[in-house]
Amino acid sequence: MRCCVVRCTARNVSDSGSVWDGIVGVRGVNRYSPKWSSIYSLSGGAGDSKYTWQANVSLAYKFDTVSAAVGWQYLTWDFENDAPLQDMTINGPYVGAIFHF
Repeated sequence: MRCCVVRCTARNVSDSGSVWDGIVGVRGVNRYSPKWSSIYSLSGGAGDSKYTWQANVSLAYKFDTVSAAVGWQYLTWDFENDAPLQDMTINGPYVGAIFHF
């Protein structure tokens, strides 16, 4: 019989502030059929931070009044060198719903 010990370490970091950036982007949809489509977007900007940008792509299936989507999103934010948080990158898959009115 094997036994494993798992240790968890918690760290608390606290700071506050605000960052103002101007961001522009593009968004598009490719329709493959009345039910299937892909949605993509790309945006970027700068201001108080050095730069920020994000990319998003998804595949969607349309039901009557809602579409189900699965996709991938990538976001990076590069702050100034004297900021408490130097840079941040978040990426990964997602599942979502799009409501049609």
